[in-house]
Parts: sequence; structure tokens; C-alpha cells
Amino acid sequence: MAAARRERTKPVRVHLASLGCAKNLVDSERLLARLATAGALVGAEAEEADIILVNTCGFIDPARRESMSVIDEYAALKVERPELKLFVLGCLVVRDGDALRDRLPDVDGFFGIDAHEDIVRASGLADEDTGDTRLLLTPSHTAYLRVADGCDNRCSYCTIPSIRGNFRSRPAGDVVAEARSLAELGVRELNLIGQDTTAYGVDRPGESGIVGLLERLDEIDGVRWIRLLYAHPAHLRDDLVRAYTRIEKLVPYVDLPLQHLSDRILAAMGRRVDRAAIDRLLGTLRGQVPGLALRTTFIVGFPGETDAEFGQLLRGVEEIRFDHLGAFAYSPEPGTPAAELPGRLPPDLVADRLERLLAAQHAVVMEKNRSRVGDTVDVLIDGADETPGISIGRTATQAPDVDPVTLVRGRHKAGVFVRARITGSSDLDLTATVIR
Repeated sequence: MAAARRERTKPVRVHLASLGCAKNLVDSERLLARLATAGALVGAEAEEADIILVNTCGFIDPARRESMSVIDEYAALKVERPELKLFVLGCLVVRDGDALRDRLPDVDGFFGIDAHEDIVRASGLADEDTGDTRLLLTPSHTAYLRVADGCDNRCSYCTIPSIRGNFRSRPAGDVVAEARSLAELGVRELNLIGQDTTAYGVDRPGESGIVGLLERLDEIDGVRWIRLLYAHPAHLRDDLVRAYTRIEKLVPYVDLPLQHLSDRILAAMGRRVDRAAIDRLLGTLRGQVPGLALRTTFIVGFPGETDAEFGQLLRGVEEIRFDHLGAFAYSPEPGTPAAELPGRLPPDLVADRLERLLAAQHAVVMEKNRSRVGDTVDVLIDGADETPGISIGRTATQAPDVDPVTLVRGRHKAGVFVRARITGSSDLDLTATVIR
């Protein structure tokens, strides 16, 4: 009888898999904090967990396939352990909830975005709202800081508004308070995220926009780098360009998803800029921001993309010479205007174009890396590499998770900044030696 009582008092062991973007990761961190406050033991291995949570991505077809694969992998554990509970949550549930319930009968619960109270209670725990408290899933010296959620841009290919809703800026006071709390925990790098960070504040009359928010974040002791991600080219104003030259902690890194460089396709995508506007913006940024690094994202194979239009995109990558670039094949998303467009391209053709685009970018980066040999830079150490005697770090122009890294000779403590000289490259990654 005593043994049974002890068994019932054991904490619920939770394992969480967070898929998709940094916005999803922040959702996962907040959920973990809420579960831990309620008494759960979070961070358990899947094989030892009482509850497995899968925070899904539903943005495009490859992400949905990955989510389904992970869910199936965890569902297989229930064959041996039928008492295991499997909860699926996040964007894919919002997007395909009814179909998921039919497809995944072994899942014990489906939850949308921000259904944290329901998840805690379904876990058999007493819920307590923990607000912005998070258990970081990033290294302890770096964190994502969400400034807004949702989107009003309504690009023709994108499902985000139907999943995340309309654009909503967080109150500046809440953002700053969370940033201070993160700094007190030892965070030295803040990466600002939102579906469109450059639109921050437009829905809050009387509050400052993104520049005012950056000015307030710049005053926080302990934070050394602030990086702005997910800037929209139609909303990056002159005052933000100037902010890069005067806000000390704002690193010279601009993440500017352009999606294409053909005027016709940009218009069909609903991007609200054309190639001339893009060229002007890039020229202004490069002319005014010393040491600027540009990151962008492109979609290859949009309906009706001709050889000539893909050629425009390919030549643009070769001529503009982005520092970092991500690209993916167009995915026709049900319910989006682009999915109804004629001119769907053969998958083999799209795959070939994607390969050619990435190869062109690879050549650009390799040449840029060679030109940087001998440069002296500050590197934030993220941890140890698998290679003995090498640490993994990043310069101010390398964002976490999405960009190449800097491999620094020697073992250095995670979270410290070192002064290093670039000595070469290992494929897309830089190599460096600390200056004594």
C-alpha cells in the first residue's frame, strides 16, 4: 500500500519534440515552463516518458511530412507501452485537425496553438499561468525574443494567416520585461522574431515601432548582441536603416526574405515590392551599414515560373552576392490563392532549378569566405564541436540554427565571446584561431 502511494506521487515525466521555426520553439519553451511549474519532470527521454508532446509545423508539405513521420515514430512506442500518452499540438493541428484525428487514432489528444492550459490539465496536473516564463531549449547564452505573432501580408502562397491569425504586436513593456528576465538568466544574444518584425507596432497606436523597441532593448545590461530576423522588404523603412548605424547592440545583419526577383512573380506572390525597389533597398543598406551581412529566402518553381524568370533569379543571386540564403521548392497549399494558379511545374524541373540556385549560392559563399581570411572578429562560442580541440561559435553575421558557423581552434566555454582571426573555411563554415 505504501509502495502504491509512492508510485502515485512520482512526477509526470514529459518528453517534447519541437518542430519547425523559432516561433514554434518559443511556444514549446513556454509550455515546458508551465508544465514544470505544475510539477512535471520535463526533458525526459522518450523511452522513459509518461507523456510525449509533438509541437508540429504545418507551413509547407515537407514540414508536414516531417511532423507526421515524428508522430508515427512516437506512436510506435505505445505498442510496448500502451499507458504512454501522446499529445500532438501546434500549427499542423490548426491546419489539418479533423484529418489528423482520422489518420492518427493512437494519439491521445490534439491541441492548437497556445492551448497550454488544456495540455497541462490533460496531463493530470493543476495549471498555473506562468506568463512569459520559458525553459530555454537554446544554449543558455542565446534566446529568441518574439515581438509579434500572426501576419497581415496575405502573400498568395502562404498559410500563416490562416494558422496564426492576424498580425498582433506584443506590448513593448512586455517584450522589454521578458528581455530583462532573459538577460538576468545569462542570455547575451537576443534574436527578435515574428512573422514580420518590421511591422512591429503598426497595430498599437501611440506605441513606438520596431526602432523604438530596439532602442529600449539596447539599454538592457548583459545583452551584447541584438539581431532582427524576418524583416519584410516592403516595410524596412529609412529609420530602421539608420538604426543599424546608431544602436550599439544591433548587429549588422539583415534577414530579408525576398522570395523571388522577377517582377511578375513578385506581383503574383503579393510581395508588394518589385526588383527595382529591392535593388534600391539593398543599395541603401549596403551603402549605409558598415560590415552588413544579408540573408534572404527564395521560392523556386512558383506556378508559371518560366526559364527566363528563373534565369533572373539565378543571375540575381550571382550578382547581389547574399551572405546567407535559404531556398525551397514551391509547395501548393490548399486554400491559398497561388494553389489555384495555372502553370504548375514538373517536380523534376523544380528540383533541378533549386539545385542550380543553391549551387550558385555555394560558390558565392566560398568566394566570400576566402576574402575574409585574415579578418579579426568577435565570436560567440556555442559549444564544443565533435572534432577534438575545436569549438563551435558564430560571428555577429551568423544567426543561430539557419546559418553556417565559425569553427574556432581550442576548447572554449559556451557563452563567452572570443576575439579571433579567420584562417580559412571548412566548406561553408569559417575557421578561426583565437588571438592571445
